[in-house]
Amino acid sequence: MSRRGEFFRLQILLRSSPLNKAARAENRKQESNSKMERTQLEMSYNTRARKASRCLGGTAGILILALATLGSCRPGVHTSPEILSLEGKTLEGQEIPLEQIQARGVVLNFYSPTCVPCIEELPALHILYEQAQSLGIDMYLAVSPDLESNGVDLLKASSDPSFQEMYPLLKERLEKDIRDYNIRIPMMVLKPPFEIKEQGPVTGTPETIFLMTGPLRLHYNLVGPVTLGQNEEQVLSSSRFRFALDLLTQLAAASGSDSSDSPAAY
Repeated sequence: MSRRGEFFRLQILLRSSPLNKAARAENRKQESNSKMERTQLEMSYNTRARKASRCLGGTAGILILALATLGSCRPGVHTSPEILSLEGKTLEGQEIPLEQIQARGVVLNFYSPTCVPCIEELPALHILYEQAQSLGIDMYLAVSPDLESNGVDLLKASSDPSFQEMYPLLKERLEKDIRDYNIRIPMMVLKPPFEIKEQGPVTGTPETIFLMTGPLRLHYNLVGPVTLGQNEEQVLSSSRFRFALDLLTQLAAASGSDSSDSPAAY
């Protein structure tokens, strides 16, 4: 038998072997599980989007961008009191009331060290941050004032810790992520009474809000990761990421104008 014939005979034997069949079955099982996990993740983000839409007031014109609804989104503005009263403290110790920010727009990406998609979207967020800087827009990774959800050992704090007690603990935990993942985006720990909750303006992590300034108002709430692409080519080819870039442009163009001057369609 020729070498070519022997090669094909071995290939047939390998494909028909019980071990190979078991491996193929295991691969199919893993692919099925991965597909199911992605579906569950999308359903989770879509559910959060619907809940957030109700609490932010759909009749006021704010629409939430979920993973499966990109094609039907339209921009809007909303003056949620909970958003307007947001105040945070950077890891450098600077106190920042959002209402006083003079940039052409503000982007807050709600981040948690325990949130895997938050970490996976960091490559995309760094590209988004560079574009925001070029447009004169401030961007922060925002963290809720909650120890447990951010991976801080509760034994390090009292039973009912104040913000002054929580801040250094959260700062220490976030600085670990900055080192581990080379995070270059400024971080801000939000002050109470803000909290991430189902009936609040922010329903989970990751979630990104785009705020117009002059006056401060909510333009868009992007539910779920901007994109999970891990390199520049993957990120820039994502329709969700390109949409986020368009939102930055809209912020820069609309800042300083009345909400009635905001674009009516995307």
